[in-house]
Amino acid sequence: MTQTSASKSPWRRPAAIALKIAVTGLLFWLIAQDIDLEEIGSLLRAADPLLLIAATGLIVVQLICNSARWRRLMAMDGVALPFARSFRFYLEGMFFNQALPGAIGGDVMRVYRVRPFCAGIGQAVNGVVLDRVTGLIGLCVMILIGLPLLLERVGDTGILGGFAGVFVAGLAGVVVLALIARLSETGRGGRLRGAAVRFAQLFDRLLRRPSEALPVLALAVATHALVIATAYLSAHAIGLTYRVEDCLIVVPTSILVSTLPISLGGWGVREGAFAAGFVLIGAASAGDAGPVALGIVMGLELLVVGLIGGAVWFFGGAVRPTEPVTAEGGE
Repeated sequence: MTQTSASKSPWRRPAAIALKIAVTGLLFWLIAQDIDLEEIGSLLRAADPLLLIAATGLIVVQLICNSARWRRLMAMDGVALPFARSFRFYLEGMFFNQALPGAIGGDVMRVYRVRPFCAGIGQAVNGVVLDRVTGLIGLCVMILIGLPLLLERVGDTGILGGFAGVFVAGLAGVVVLALIARLSETGRGGRLRGAAVRFAQLFDRLLRRPSEALPVLALAVATHALVIATAYLSAHAIGLTYRVEDCLIVVPTSILVSTLPISLGGWGVREGAFAAGFVLIGAASAGDAGPVALGIVMGLELLVVGLIGGAVWFFGGAVRPTEPVTAEGGE
């Protein structure tokens, strides 16, 4: 049994990558069935380069906000991570998000890079996961802000069921984490040990301390507000007259969907979500190439920033902490 598992394991990763490449191709093929590819090409060829540069610059500002948030969360666990390092690691992670299936590639890279600053691998993993969770909370806040506008446009309250389900699932997750933290503090919790308990304690601490939670939440919301601004500038760069409220309604939910690890770098999923969302709110018609072109442009902008991160990773060399690492929070 052990030999069989070992012989199969080298094929699992290539098989997963091949599957996601196939899914990406299939999604683009399905989208292309109802879209005029020549229209997409004409939109891209007529793009305003200055607006595209400005939109790409906003992605860098997003990274600044993300880096500051991650640095705060690491400091909360006793890890002294200089801002220049957190920004560099986030930028390098952008490259691996593009180069590997799903968004987890960048997270793995950040864990690897921040590990020398931590007392143990568990501390590094907890910081990255907590950063992901708080970013997701900020995204949900933006979705809730846009929800009244969505209901006004669509006029169908039936869609509230899906959003309510996501909210209940998220709330249940928060409650479970809080319970794990409280039980472990009193010496209970059975086998719940190690990184899982430590993560629950960190999250519980964040819930109990508004002075730490509010700046983190503000940075998370600011990041996604900048994503909406990036979409708005990108849309106008290719001649689409979408309004800010259109992007507020469609983009956060589309970004949430595109983070699912079913395609390479969210390609195909993002474009399909944009097409469905902008048609749903009446900003585009069925078969309109505009939303798909917008998804492609935003994907290319992310790719440009990711390639810069790849160059930094390739030529930058190793990074070590300048101060001794404490044992707090490690494993």
